[in-house]
Amino acid sequence: MSSISCLCGECKLTLSENHPMMSLYCACKDCTQAIKYGAIKGGKAPQQLPQLVYVRSDIISVNGIKCMKAFQLRNPAKSTRVYCTNCYSILGINHPSYSNNVFMFFPNHCEVDLDLSIKPCAAIHMSSYPYDEKANIPYEIPVFHNWDYSQEKDRFFSLVDVKKAFRKPLTPPVGKTFKELINSLGDIKTLDLEIGADPF
Repeated sequence: MSSISCLCGECKLTLSENHPMMSLYCACKDCTQAIKYGAIKGGKAPQQLPQLVYVRSDIISVNGIKCMKAFQLRNPAKSTRVYCTNCYSILGINHPSYSNNVFMFFPNHCEVDLDLSIKPCAAIHMSSYPYDEKANIPYEIPVFHNWDYSQEKDRFFSLVDVKKAFRKPLTPPVGKTFKELINSLGDIKTLDLEIGADPF
């Protein structure tokens, strides 16, 4: 077993598996905005290029559920993020493309005790990278600028690590899925943030 905890220790998700499924770099405006929102509420400051880690959506126990709240940046939104409302760590993110098989978290914005030696297999949404200096992406990692062309999206989903991460597991979850956790938290709070705007 492994766990994802908030930085203040109030919230903890215990997972059924110890190993991540996949990792990515992501420069999308939504990831950046969500991290900035957490930071102004007391969470950690954002990195220039956030790393994402994906784990199986199978949570065998939840601690501190009273301090967990589900948020969306705006309406309509695809991603739903669960924050600790005490320290504003981001515990996990759900997106429809995950098909409830995995969920994602930012390893630099929570505490984890799983093996994080996994290397990112791609850098995505790099057309939104907001800094003048180049991102420090290893040469061997494929870069995807946006999904404006279907060929780019198809090429991304053809990557071996991506296909493995998003496919349906061979066995059903032992515990609850991340989407079930979100549903148990009550109404999702909509922040009504403009796309790409600083959340001040």
